[in-house]
Amino acid sequence: MNRRLLLSLIGLGPLALISSKIPNPDNALILNMIKRWRQSKAYTLAVLEAMPAEQLEYAPSDVQMSFAQHLMHLGLVNNFYFGILTDVKTYATVQDLLQADFLIPRPDPINLFQPDSLQERDSLHNQELVQKYVSETFDYVLSCLETMNDSMLTQGKEKEKPGFLAAHGNLDLILRGDSHTAHHRGQAVGYLRLNGIRPPGYTKYHEF
Repeated sequence: MNRRLLLSLIGLGPLALISSKIPNPDNALILNMIKRWRQSKAYTLAVLEAMPAEQLEYAPSDVQMSFAQHLMHLGLVNNFYFGILTDVKTYATVQDLLQADFLIPRPDPINLFQPDSLQERDSLHNQELVQKYVSETFDYVLSCLETMNDSMLTQGKEKEKPGFLAAHGNLDLILRGDSHTAHHRGQAVGYLRLNGIRPPGYTKYHEF
């Protein structure tokens, strides 16, 4: 049966139809964050796809992480932050985090904190593996946000965490993840420029 007709039959008019689509105002901040992180995922993957597969591990110097590493690194750290935020367990050190059940498997044990290389494979295969990993880490972020409500944003400060995250509440972890993502994605954009590649436009990926 037509939904509008059904509403009219039970005594509800067009206003009910409209209001049924209005998000719960108590979760307005979380809903906004979900939209932002979805757009961030889309833009990050667009930046990744802009680099030719054979240049995936390009780095300007031996002391810098590669293009692929920057994007995998931001995914790993988001996995850390949102795992800390939503997991019932606590993690006192980075080593504890590296053993966490919520950790999404990387394509191989590549170091994501110091310059390193992916295992030798066909470049297109490595590109697919990196894309899959980055996408899955964003999906993990979104799945965590979808379990939250606005009242939870002020919580979490007392939860045990590695020292560099001490006193971070839930909102701090979300915002830190967002700024960290922008930081490393920005370096990846610079790597595209160094290879003569025009990065994907930023604005269309951040329109609501």
